[in-house]
Amino acid sequence: MTLQLSQSALAAFTRCPQRFYLRFVRRLQWPAPLTGSEQEWERSLHRGQELHLFIQQAALGMDVDSLVRAAGDRQLSRWWESVIEHPPPQPEGKVYSEIELTVPLGDHRLVARFDRLIVSDSGIHIVDWKTGTPQDVTRLERSWQTTVYRFVAVEASTQLTSGEAGVRPSDIGFTYWQAEAPQAPLVLVYDEAGHEAARERITAALARIEQRLAAVEEAGFERTTDLDACRHCPYRSYCERGREAAPGQEVDADFEDADTWPADAEEDLV
Repeated sequence: MTLQLSQSALAAFTRCPQRFYLRFVRRLQWPAPLTGSEQEWERSLHRGQELHLFIQQAALGMDVDSLVRAAGDRQLSRWWESVIEHPPPQPEGKVYSEIELTVPLGDHRLVARFDRLIVSDSGIHIVDWKTGTPQDVTRLERSWQTTVYRFVAVEASTQLTSGEAGVRPSDIGFTYWQAEAPQAPLVLVYDEAGHEAARERITAALARIEQRLAAVEEAGFERTTDLDACRHCPYRSYCERGREAAPGQEVDADFEDADTWPADAEEDLV
């Protein structure tokens, strides 16, 4: 079986192999809501989509201010003002918005969808826009998103640059811009040791996935023993771990971004 793996797939597998199996192998639709405030979550989700779209449109030279005003959303307007007043640091270069890159991973593919890539004389810079609860640099540094995005940016760099050798890991920059902390963008650095560590982490996870795929049906994809991880899992009813969603709007990280949703739910929201 050939899989297309993403940061959200690897995050789901790390959190709960059974969740990975139901979502990315069997591709089941969600039988239960993610949160106890589904309507509010939908509004938050749509607001994040809108901000990403406005940023993309602005990069294309469109007049976005009028679109933001027409949306009539105070929080979205506040976020947009922060984008204008406190833009993330980024080099001059060719800008790619909402671009997807894939690299081979054994018999599978590893995919990353970037909010923005900037190709300059000094390398490739990644910018990612976050509209959820602000995260600290330590958590983001060890996240699957950071691991996958930087690894793919290096391995697929020849698709974006004129050099046959591509770019070195030290030529990759990564900025997380968080809407609720716009004046404190988090800038991460990368190097050869970090790249090899990312390769080892990704290939080790893939080996564990392939080992389970070789087992009889779903027998190899065990359920997590951390019941707290089930509270917002939309597959919890399959595991007989509840049907009602937990209160609040917080959702696990691998459901936060657009590229984490199943195709039938329309991916590429953050």
